[in-house]
Amino acid sequence: MIVRPATSADVPELTRLRELLFRRVLDAAEPAAEGDWRAEFARDVGERLGDTLGVFVVDGEEGRLAACGIGVIEYRLPGPYQGSGLSGYILGMVTDPVYRGQGYARLIMHELLAWFRAKDVDRVDLHAPAEAAALYRSMGFQEHQVALTWHAS
Repeated sequence: MIVRPATSADVPELTRLRELLFRRVLDAAEPAAEGDWRAEFARDVGERLGDTLGVFVVDGEEGRLAACGIGVIEYRLPGPYQGSGLSGYILGMVTDPVYRGQGYARLIMHELLAWFRAKDVDRVDLHAPAEAAALYRSMGFQEHQVALTWHAS
C-alpha cells in the first residue's frame, strides 16, 4: 500500500470520502449545510492542495480512494506551544468502510506529520472519535484542554 499526495484528479473522491466522514460523525443521512457544501469543498481543496492544505491518500480499486487524510496549516500568534505561529489541524481522516482495519490511517498520519514538519509547523491538533483516539495517542498526540465552539446563528 502506497500513500501519495492527492492531486486535483482526486477531488471527486475526496469529496465522497468527506461525505462518508460527515455521515459517520453526525450519524445522519445528509449533513445539514447552507448551499452545496460539496461544490465549495471541491473548489477549496482544488485551490489549496499542497500549499496550506496537505492531503494524502491511499488508492483503492476501480478508481476509488481507500482512505485520505487532510491537514491544514493556520497562522496564529507565536506562543509557548507554537513558536513559529504556524499551527496544524487534522480535519479529515477517513477510510472507506470496505478498507478499514488495514493500517491506512496510521500510514497517512505519518505522511501528514512529515508534511507539517517540512512546513515548520510546531503544533498539530485534531479531534478524534473515541474509536480512533488510541491510534493518535500511540503516535504522540496527547490530551489537551477542551475546545469550545461558537457558531453564528
